[in-house]
Amino acid sequence: MMTFDLFHAPAQDGLYALSINESPPLHFASRGAALSYAVKLATQRQQQGLDYAINIEGGDGRWRLFEGWRLCA
Repeated sequence: MMTFDLFHAPAQDGLYALSINESPPLHFASRGAALSYAVKLATQRQQQGLDYAINIEGGDGRWRLFEGWRLCA
């Protein structure tokens, strides 16, 4: 399973971090751009019959499974 973790607050450099499988994070200019990238990769995995999870950190510090966009095969 591929796991995407999108952090709530930007890093000190103002960029938003997206970690994939707990690897060093990728950085994006906006949280939306990071989420779009995660959804794009998740869609590719789904089309290959593979599992994924997109986890979003909320402003309260809690992590939630992202299910907002329906990924289509």
